[in-house]
Amino acid sequence: MLDSQRGHLRAGTFTSLQSLFRFAHRHRLVFTDPTRRLHVGRAPERTSLPMIDDQIVAVNRAVVTPMQRLVVALVVVHAARASTIRRLTLDDIDLSRRRLRINGAAQPMPELVHRLIREWLTERRCRWPHTLNRHVLISRDSAAGTAPVSDYYLSYYLAMQDVPLGRLRADRVLHEGLAVNADPLHLAAASGLSSQTAIDYAAVARDLMAKPIEDAPRAWITDSSSLSPVEASRCARRFTANSTRFAAS
Repeated sequence: MLDSQRGHLRAGTFTSLQSLFRFAHRHRLVFTDPTRRLHVGRAPERTSLPMIDDQIVAVNRAVVTPMQRLVVALVVVHAARASTIRRLTLDDIDLSRRRLRINGAAQPMPELVHRLIREWLTERRCRWPHTLNRHVLISRDSAAGTAPVSDYYLSYYLAMQDVPLGRLRADRVLHEGLAVNADPLHLAAASGLSSQTAIDYAAVARDLMAKPIEDAPRAWITDSSSLSPVEASRCARRFTANSTRFAAS
């Protein structure tokens, strides 16, 4: 099995087999652990690169509902993780002051995000007017309770629509790094990264700055009900300039 695999797939498969046999051996389901003396080496380091035009176009075509547009906007503007988006509540939103609290830190709410939140909340009230669930994102199932939507509903459902949230977030963090001259401290503070992850993104950003690539339009959401690519780009730049200052206030 391992001989036919390479890279991260091989390393992941080996880790799974190792965990399985360790569990079986510990509970005396097998006599010996065949993976005990095996080594497959380290998987190659992952390198994040900016998304290309075709990938952005695919996301534009797949994002059609108010909920989908809002989720993508939260990722590409605020670099929010899927788990963070799932846990957002109505108390985290201040439409009048245009502020959004993510992971306990208040951030400015650009016009793009403000508009999409209002669109989603309008649909949310129409579909579930009597729900007691305080989470921003709710579904037919979660509307009857108080828990957030499941990870499947958000990440996997969107992934099946060709909207890879993890890839979008990586692209957003990378462009943040390019905008702040590959400053790992800024990346860690603005995007909630660990120190090592921020250093890794900064290294990729420095490499890209040393070898400039053609600027691609950041046209995440381009239907008639949303902003133009230029306006969306301005939102991203506004977040880059203000995220740290607002998070500290």
